[in-house]
Amino acid sequence: MSSLLLLAETRIQEALEAGEDQALVCRGKSLDLEAYFAAPSGLRSGFGLLKSAGVVPPEIEAMREVQMLKERLDQTQDPAKAAVLRKELQTREVELAMGLERMKRALKADASMRD
Repeated sequence: MSSLLLLAETRIQEALEAGEDQALVCRGKSLDLEAYFAAPSGLRSGFGLLKSAGVVPPEIEAMREVQMLKERLDQTQDPAKAAVLRKELQTREVELAMGLERMKRALKADASMRD
């Protein structure tokens, strides 16, 4: 066993004995790595950092905003308000599409550099 592995095992055992694992939010739950491996490899570390910081990726936030605008548009009865919502929805959908396209191009460029 390598000295680094032995040190890690020792530190983990000390933390368990001190009860540090009791405060873990995910204690006793199995890890769901499906979403992790579904993300493109070039984005995994960035997405992981955002998730650890409790921040949602901008693309996901834009998708939520588009959905919210659609729901508000469906619920409104005022034609003037509906026109404003439609314009806002269209703007957000274009921004989202452009952001996703930029991401796709960046991933393709990264993939081509690896080949």
